[in-house]
Amino acid sequence: MTSIANQIKDAAPRNRELLAILSETDHALPTLEQQKRYIGDLNRELSTVQKRIMALDKQRAKEFKEHKKYRDSVMKRFAYRVSGKTDKFEARAEKEEQEYFAVLQEEQKAKEQEENLKGMRSKALEVQSDLEAEVTRHTEAQQQLDGLYDSIFQGFTPAFPEEDRSEQNAESALQAYHNSRVNVETELQVVHLLSGAKGRLYNALNYTEEALSHSRMDMFGGGTLNDFLERNALDKAESQVAQMFSLVRQAQRMSPKVHDLPAVGIAQGSLMGDVLFDNIFSDMAFHDKIKDSRAALNRARENIFHQLALAQSRHQEAEQDMNAHAAALTTAREELQKARERIFERITDGDTGYQATIDDDPPPY
Repeated sequence: MTSIANQIKDAAPRNRELLAILSETDHALPTLEQQKRYIGDLNRELSTVQKRIMALDKQRAKEFKEHKKYRDSVMKRFAYRVSGKTDKFEARAEKEEQEYFAVLQEEQKAKEQEENLKGMRSKALEVQSDLEAEVTRHTEAQQQLDGLYDSIFQGFTPAFPEEDRSEQNAESALQAYHNSRVNVETELQVVHLLSGAKGRLYNALNYTEEALSHSRMDMFGGGTLNDFLERNALDKAESQVAQMFSLVRQAQRMSPKVHDLPAVGIAQGSLMGDVLFDNIFSDMAFHDKIKDSRAALNRARENIFHQLALAQSRHQEAEQDMNAHAAALTTAREELQKARERIFERITDGDTGYQATIDDDPPPY
């Protein structure tokens, strides 16, 4: 039978190569698990938005039918005019038009959110694909290393109790490292999500400032164009706020330590109302509503800054913990290697007790 010492000498270069691969890819499996949970959350969020789009599409078709009935009905208009209720007809027609455009606007916002989620999911799937390749590389290296060790130290080796203890320590250290790595990836994902929410909040603030600028012009006779630009900026701000809350909800699913943001309402008006009832008093009242929206956004900004700072702190602490476990894992693996090397040295130096245990063929039965 070939001696263990000779087997180890022959296997030493391959052993070093496989250990290097394992060290490079230890993070892959826990990171992949976290990435799959993240993609699952995105899929659930996307499904909810798509269901909402379907519902809004049906509602839009219904509202358009009602709007068209009043917009194009000559007979209905004539009947109201004959009865002296032209104002009532115009009010009803305006109401139907406003309801139609309100649903149309909601549907457009939902579609923007859908596209945003699809983009996030596409990027997440690319990351998952890379991680799966790393996991495959890690698994194959581990299998080859296990085969290499099994060919030398297969099963329980009572002749080498120190090797058995070192092997158990290495397995425990690996599990502890995996657990700490999952925590790091979770907190890192929370930081990314809250950072994205912060970015959406800043966008909403910029659009709100733009709306205030157009609103000030409108108070001094800016006309219909400023009304349109003001409403367009507010619509964009509302879309950014919706995305901000969506990102915070995803972060909450990742970590229970993420709390709700304060409510944020973006001022909304009616272009038709601006045309029919435009005056300095209505312009000033709506300008105040926009300032209220800005104040709500600033409150949300303080909240999200605080939560992001806490998440970054948790991530740093988790990284320190993971680094400690990574160091312990490296030490455990080194100790395992040293234990095996010491065994090989004893055999090579002519320890006959070990030689008899290892090299003698088993007795015939």
